[in-house]
Amino acid sequence: MRKRDLVKYERALLAEKQRVLKQGNFTSEVMEASGPDATGDLSSHRTHVADQGTEHYQSELASRLKGMEAKTLREIESALRRIEDGTYGKCERCGNDVPPERLELVPHARLCVKCLKADKDRR
Repeated sequence: MRKRDLVKYERALLAEKQRVLKQGNFTSEVMEASGPDATGDLSSHRTHVADQGTEHYQSELASRLKGMEAKTLREIESALRRIEDGTYGKCERCGNDVPPERLELVPHARLCVKCLKADKDRR
């Protein structure tokens, strides 16, 4: 891969990293705003089942979002390391080039489309 292309992908990865970090801050703010303190209720015990259900749903959603954000950040960091060690843009499974169109959409892609499909078919 050409140096110019690597610089372009590195910039895209760094921009994506900033976006995910910003989104993570937003998720944390939403989690804090949905807690019992946000409603002015001083007790941590909700008496209405609907309130408990809503809080549980919001907590689960925020937890899943945090998990997805953490996974994406790990993938981005891994892609940045691959740029440094010269393996970026190569499929980790078959060793073929990952098409530029795929890297444009998912700059932290580890697999080519063929291997990705095979991986999903196995699940």
